[in-house]
Amino acid sequence: MAQLTLKANLSESENARLKDEYSKKLADKLKELRAKRGMKQEELANAATVHLTYVSHLEAAKYHPSVFVIWKIAKALGVSMNELTDL
Repeated sequence: MAQLTLKANLSESENARLKDEYSKKLADKLKELRAKRGMKQEELANAATVHLTYVSHLEAAKYHPSVFVIWKIAKALGVSMNELTDL
């Protein structure tokens, strides 16, 4: 998977584009890790103590999770935050 390139002084539209790109890559990684563990979205949501709809929206790249939520999901999946977010 290609690494994201960070640049200084991004325009608002470029920043939004990169944020969306990151969300899509995170969504794919989350789905991949969850599937490898044979977990349903509901099981992950319960283990991470987040709402099922939140997990669904993360996997659809509709949300941009906080570091705390990423930590909770990584812990529920039994992976490091780095494994979940190293896109």
